[in-house]
Formats: sequence, structure tokens, C-alpha cells
Amino acid sequence: MSMAGHIAVDQDLITSHAARVEVVASDIAVARDAAGSTSMGGGAFGVLCSFLVGPASLAASMAQQTVQAAEGMVRRSATELRGVATDMAAFEDDVVQGVAALESSLG
Repeated sequence: MSMAGHIAVDQDLITSHAARVEVVASDIAVARDAAGSTSMGGGAFGVLCSFLVGPASLAASMAQQTVQAAEGMVRRSATELRGVATDMAAFEDDVVQGVAALESSLG
């Protein structure tokens, strides 16, 4: 038996996985928003640790940019997965049509 009999691509499964990846991207967006909402304001902390505000703000900004980049990559992954599912379905349709045409020409 050939290996071709064992190869299968499930478009619905790939699309479902893309949806799960999109949920992960949304979770990353929540983390990104949380990183941007930190505050090192006044009060005793502001007076005692004012020297930390600059470096901490820079680190928080860098972390937020990194998380935002990760979110973008994960969202692009979901888009690409959907593209793979669409391309595989189109290829399968082409093969089915080709085989049907071949069968009809053979009688």
C-alpha cells in the first residue's frame, strides 16, 4: 500500500487551530495592555524611589513593545494557518476535478 493512502489534511481542523491561535493572540494583547497600565506615581513610593521611575518606565516600555511584537507574530500565524487551510482545500478540489475529468475521459 502506498503512503498516499495515509495522507490527509483536515481543513476544518486547521481552521479550528487558527481560531485557537487567535485566542492566544488576544490573551497576549491583554498582557500588553496590562504592561502599559503600570504606574509609578506619587506618594511615599514616588518620593523614596523616584530614581527608579526613569529606568523602570524604559523597561516597561521595552517589555510592552516586545509583547506587542509577539502578539503581531501570533496573529500573523493564525492568518497563515487559515491560508494553509484554504490553499489545501483548493488543491484538493483541483485534484478531485482532475481525477473526475480523467475518469470521464476513460469512460
